[in-house]
Amino acid sequence: MTTLTVLPSGKTYDVAAGQSLLKALQSVGEPIVSKCGGEARCESCHVAVPEGRKTLSKIQRIENEKLDGIVGIGSTSRLACQAILGEEAVTVQLL
Repeated sequence: MTTLTVLPSGKTYDVAAGQSLLKALQSVGEPIVSKCGGEARCESCHVAVPEGRKTLSKIQRIENEKLDGIVGIGSTSRLACQAILGEEAVTVQLL
């Protein structure tokens, strides 16, 4: 288990490590969109991860290529469908 804090609401949840950030957010009822069903073909699940980025899985080529095409990305940007949760606490900002 790991702790997931969601901004801007500030709600905190205990979620299972080893699952995608998208699945974790959906499992606790947070309003996140995924038009492609978690296949990294769209950018609708783009989130910012201000804390805990190092515990997430490394960005793979498919995610990096998709992020490169998004206007307004930053060093904290991730696609929730591709970021796999580790054991450390994570804070995510829904965009």
